[in-house]
Amino acid sequence: LLEVVSDKTGYPSEMLTMEMDLEGDLGIDSIKRVEILSAMDELAPGLPELDITVMAKLATLGQVVDYMNEQLGGGANEPASATATADETVPVVEEPPSGTPTPAQGALGLGRYVLEAVQQPAIGMAQNGLFGDGRILVTVVGDDATGLAEHVATALESRGVAAQAVTEIPSGDIRGVIFLGGLREVSDDLDATRVNREAFEVASAVAARFEKKEAGGGVEKKEAGGGVFVTVQDTGGAFGTSDFEAPRAWLAGCAGLARTVAQEWPGVSVKAIDIERAERSAEQIAAAIADELLSGGPDLEVGLGATGRRVVLRSRPVEVVRGTPVLKDGNVVVASGGARGVTATTLIELAGEAALRFVLLGRTELQVEPDCCDGIDGDAALKRELLARAVSLGEKPTPAVLGRQVSGILAAREVRATLAAIEKAGSQARYMAVDVTSLESVSAALAQVRAEWGDIAAIVHGAGVIADKRVAEKTTEQWDRVFDTKVEGLRTLLAATASDPLVLLCFFSSVAARCGNVGQVDYAMANEVLNKVAVAESRRRGGACLVKSLGWGPWEGGMVTPQLKAHFESLGVALIPLEVGARMLVDEVSGSAPEQVELVLGGEPKAEALLSQSDPQSSPETVGRAFAVDVVVGSETHPYLVDHAIQGTPVVPVAMVIEWFSRTAKAFGPELVLARLLDLKVLRGISLQGFTDGNEHFVVRCRQLCNGQGATLALELADHGGGIYYRCIAELTPQRERPPHHTSDVPDLQLEAWGDEAVYDGQLLFHGPTFQVIRNIG
Repeated sequence: LLEVVSDKTGYPSEMLTMEMDLEGDLGIDSIKRVEILSAMDELAPGLPELDITVMAKLATLGQVVDYMNEQLGGGANEPASATATADETVPVVEEPPSGTPTPAQGALGLGRYVLEAVQQPAIGMAQNGLFGDGRILVTVVGDDATGLAEHVATALESRGVAAQAVTEIPSGDIRGVIFLGGLREVSDDLDATRVNREAFEVASAVAARFEKKEAGGGVEKKEAGGGVFVTVQDTGGAFGTSDFEAPRAWLAGCAGLARTVAQEWPGVSVKAIDIERAERSAEQIAAAIADELLSGGPDLEVGLGATGRRVVLRSRPVEVVRGTPVLKDGNVVVASGGARGVTATTLIELAGEAALRFVLLGRTELQVEPDCCDGIDGDAALKRELLARAVSLGEKPTPAVLGRQVSGILAAREVRATLAAIEKAGSQARYMAVDVTSLESVSAALAQVRAEWGDIAAIVHGAGVIADKRVAEKTTEQWDRVFDTKVEGLRTLLAATASDPLVLLCFFSSVAARCGNVGQVDYAMANEVLNKVAVAESRRRGGACLVKSLGWGPWEGGMVTPQLKAHFESLGVALIPLEVGARMLVDEVSGSAPEQVELVLGGEPKAEALLSQSDPQSSPETVGRAFAVDVVVGSETHPYLVDHAIQGTPVVPVAMVIEWFSRTAKAFGPELVLARLLDLKVLRGISLQGFTDGNEHFVVRCRQLCNGQGATLALELADHGGGIYYRCIAELTPQRERPPHHTSDVPDLQLEAWGDEAVYDGQLLFHGPTFQVIRNIG
């Protein structure tokens, strides 16, 4: 391992110790870990397949060795001390592009996806996990002047859910959390932005509960903790696809939080609700939320309009149609994070479309390289050269110090290369080292630009940082850094150009905002805010300014190594080649469909494609999603079952079970058609012993067995103790099938005359009045 780490990082093996922190001391991020794993596999082909998600949790070189020994059947060494680092080095990333299904892009599995809200009725079954041991906590966190949390808790209590309104998350037996902070009145965009941090802190407070840990030979293995997590916001009742109050766009990250924890906590039932408050009372809003939780089933994202309209979100593929370019010769384009990475690649392409003037903002200081680095390329080679220089001077730099020196040299080289490439493409460019979150610094820099080049015409906001850690391990400081670079950076750029005649606003968002992503809750939340602010800005500015928020998928270039590319491909995630993505950006800012503001560019945005293959909830035969819904049965919900009783005890008809299975299957794939239910097995009937005294609860579990053009699902109805009542297989198809045409002769069967005999004899046909639908038999 030391040999491999030395080769991949450039640190001499004698500098490395087992106690060194992978990130803090050695700068080994999740991408570099994939490279190291691949190299280890080549050197030691007898190693069993290693779990990347477990590797991501290991903090030191010693823990990596222990884990590999475990996989080989050996014992773990003495636990190496793990030093948490609060001041970790976080790479600056410019996010990727992607666009439309041109023939070349289509062949690569790339597309252009527009967000839309689609009406969809509730399936009539409850979100899984509401019933059971423990409490469902309902909180607003901040000022709850209307008593909304109390009203929601009361509405749930009246329907049999053990709910409690709280102002903070206590320890103890917690079954779930409903965060209502996104419904608070907000005075301005700053007030709205604070809601995102509060939402993260609530999720962080329950993350340990929802990610139960089980020790395993020195390595912690995660088990899903079960439960419920719900975020509720008001961004128009349709996640920004309909009109909403503009300041509320800045709290939209709540939905990105829900999408991410849905991936990190596979055993937890998660839902993001966007409910339009309008002029409704707190009691009415609470009732609508309770209705959705008790009848909305597994839908992850649900919009509830004030008029009763219920929508879910879909990503629809749409081809790009270039319009009239909005940028003209001489226009000044301010780009944050545009001097490096894939953002720089796209700007170089844009520089060839018109003679533009680019102002590239970044944190990198353009330092002068030591003479010894002249002609030396590559991270490892530079570290070796700088180490040799330091030793000759009698110095003993740490790996972290060497890493920072090399990062600065490489970053400065990349900035200079970008400036030269833009000039070569026919445009002008200048670089200004500023903190994009500082309004004072950005305003001063742009004042200088205006004095020399004139008014600002366009903003491209591509700056961003990542610090991948699950919610359970991420600190608020880490969250702040990632979130603020995106969101505060955007606020700063908008404020600093408030008086400029902008014709283009282009935000580099991420597919993580649309789907969530393990370890990137801050990144997903920040980019979701960018998406909704873009929508609000487009409406505010009308046709005077083209606004685009581009949710890029992962790119082939930059930090994506061949090993990481293979990992993405194994998950079905299409990567964007640099030259293809660059053209996608040019297409989008060339006046294309101004009404299409929020886009995903790249592969189809599917959350399940990003889920770990070692999901603790998955079983060997499961290839895709798995979820569950609850069914509540009692005298209030199903009063007619009193007439479907045997010896005075109501029983559930098999036809009702078939209906539940059908609804659950449709909830899995609303865009598909339920073709058939097969192999229905009745393992035991359901007698409702407590029918008149209260509700009884059952669960319908759904597992995807195979996919392709349609889907095959395994369904089972069980009690909350796991006892199975019914099982069946459901087949879904893309479109309705024609029934088979039988040409064989069918015998002419005649029923004997029924005569005056009673149809319902109280024995075989025992049904009471509400079930007696047969009038006569002719």
